[in-house]
Amino acid sequence: MKRIIPFIGAGVLAAGALSGIAHALSGMEIIERSEKAIRGDTQIALVEITIKTRRWTRTMKMKSWDNRAGKKSFAEVLAPRKDAGNRFLMITREGLMWQYNPDIGREMKIHPSMMLQSWMGSDFTNDDIVKESSIVEDYTHLLEGKNTIDGYECYRVIMSPKPEAAVVWGKIVYYARVEDYLPVRQEFYDQHDKLKKFLTCSDFRKMHDRMIPTIYKMVSLKKRRDPNVEEYTLMTIKDVVFNEKIDNRIFTLQNLKRR
Repeated sequence: MKRIIPFIGAGVLAAGALSGIAHALSGMEIIERSEKAIRGDTQIALVEITIKTRRWTRTMKMKSWDNRAGKKSFAEVLAPRKDAGNRFLMITREGLMWQYNPDIGREMKIHPSMMLQSWMGSDFTNDDIVKESSIVEDYTHLLEGKNTIDGYECYRVIMSPKPEAAVVWGKIVYYARVEDYLPVRQEFYDQHDKLKKFLTCSDFRKMHDRMIPTIYKMVSLKKRRDPNVEEYTLMTIKDVVFNEKIDNRIFTLQNLKRR
């Protein structure tokens, strides 16, 4: 019995260690949980966007519809009056994106090469607004460890594009809170491993049925001519509902072009 008990104890410890390894999260699982937490299967949101530059500040209101499962997104600018009616449609499965401009009364197809261009003068790109790139499917995910960011213990996940993926970034570093996987910071690097911009996520509060960050601040480093003057784009979620059925007619060219 004295010989058997140590072996049983060792076996239990080994099983426990293996169980811990089996349940350790991978980088992909962390990103999947983070995306699910902030977007759900569907999302309908009302947001306010403030663009601050050296010379001026402007604010817009926008409503967006996102069908994560169907890989479709639609967004419409509601205010101010001079920008109202601009609409954006993305069907990711087909790699197609359009913008409707009410000033000219027609839609324009946006070429993939234009996805990195600024969205309406902001620090967000077309890719950011319509979520063209799938950070789950288009990248590999390496859990590099943990860091403390803005007072939160965070997972640090390095995302590298897959060879066949048509993405705009050479690397994304993603920080998600350990406690609930919510994003705290994202860093975007070009093909030469140079940091081009970063996104901070803050003001965590309950919206609809979950806790989410409600303020997203994007800073483009290449636009900062004067380091003493802060330039950024602030996106604030004013209202949002998750996992409600969205009529497929939202994601059509007919809806994009409606008057």
